[in-house]
Amino acid sequence: MRTQRERVAESSRRLAAAAIELIAEQGFSRTTAKDIGIRAGYSRAMLAERFGTKEALLDYVLAKYYQERIAVRTDPGPTALDALLSPLDALISFARDDPDTLRAMFVISFEAVHDAEVIRPRITSQLQTLRTDLAAAASAGQADGSIVDTRTPSDIAADLMATGIGHAFAWVVGMAGADIAETLERARDQARAALTPA
Repeated sequence: MRTQRERVAESSRRLAAAAIELIAEQGFSRTTAKDIGIRAGYSRAMLAERFGTKEALLDYVLAKYYQERIAVRTDPGPTALDALLSPLDALISFARDDPDTLRAMFVISFEAVHDAEVIRPRITSQLQTLRTDLAAAASAGQADGSIVDTRTPSDIAADLMATGIGHAFAWVVGMAGADIAETLERARDQARAALTPA
């Protein structure tokens, strides 16, 4: 017999999975708490019981299924260049292992354009953290010699982010083809070649 803790963990996982599916299909704004509960196989009220609000579930999903996965790693390899490129490496793995969840995370991110109250502050905060961490890795790479690009670390970070966001958008709207992992691999390899000593 399962413990209460196991039941809570299972229901949280199922609610998150249902939210991810629905968000990928129709976006966060059009997904209701009722829809999520029913898709997860629970009552309409289960989301409120487990998370309180749809926004709290969004925070849980973003943290657990996205932010932790694509954070700049401080120990990804021997150089700061490896740290700088670690979010792209993580996105490549994410795209191979769980493309539906990745698509949902991108859909949420792009909804920030229209949802200034709920989604935009969360995505803006996440992007600011990522940019700061990427700039720190770029600065460290310039210091350790693994990065020869003389642009400011902030510019290097901004360009890497723009590349990733551009490929993500093209994939979500169907322009990039089906294999986002392959596209991101190419982008990572091009970035590595541009940033490293000849």
